[in-house]
Amino acid sequence: MNRYIPYFEFAAFLSSLLAFPVIKNSKYLRLFPVLLLMIVLVEVYQLFFAAKGSVNASMYNIMIPMQYLLYLIIFYLAVNQPGYKRFLLASAVVLVAFSAVTQVLFLEENHFNVLAYCLGSILVIIGSIMKLYEMLQNPTDFNFLRKPFFYMLFAFLLFTTGTLPYFAMSNWLYIVTTYKNILQMLVNVMSIMNYVLYTTYTVMFLWMIQRKDYS
Repeated sequence: MNRYIPYFEFAAFLSSLLAFPVIKNSKYLRLFPVLLLMIVLVEVYQLFFAAKGSVNASMYNIMIPMQYLLYLIIFYLAVNQPGYKRFLLASAVVLVAFSAVTQVLFLEENHFNVLAYCLGSILVIIGSIMKLYEMLQNPTDFNFLRKPFFYMLFAFLLFTTGTLPYFAMSNWLYIVTTYKNILQMLVNVMSIMNYVLYTTYTVMFLWMIQRKDYS
């Protein structure tokens, strides 16, 4: 079920590049091509250069915190309230430090850094909720039909929350092979969430291109 995920990721990246003339004036949206390029490069390496059947946990332990760090920067640039900005800036510093410490001191060889992943997930979930809350503070003045970023945020929040159990238990699920049904169920959920997220990104960028506007 997850075999087509890289194609959806590439479609989202390509659509963000096509939308760049529209989003280049947005401090936070113009970072999405960089973010999606990071995601695509991981998939390209995994598909074409990694040994077949290998886990490549060390690569993911570097790239996933970097992706979360970039999401935190995007949220930092997107929010307006100073208190939210301070929290997101502090979160970025904590994430970098925590990822480095857990990678060096607590991580076993060829294991995913689930501690850093869980912390990063919690921080970006909070960041996305902060921005959504800002956007919805005046619902009578909020036009859902003219805010593509709202749908991108909602899809990202759904994705991160929905896939957290799978990635949090990933080491245990792949080592303890007696729970294949649970593993398959979580893989299917993860796959669906990926399709929803990157389809939403692609459609929203194409919408921005069609409207020639991002706000």
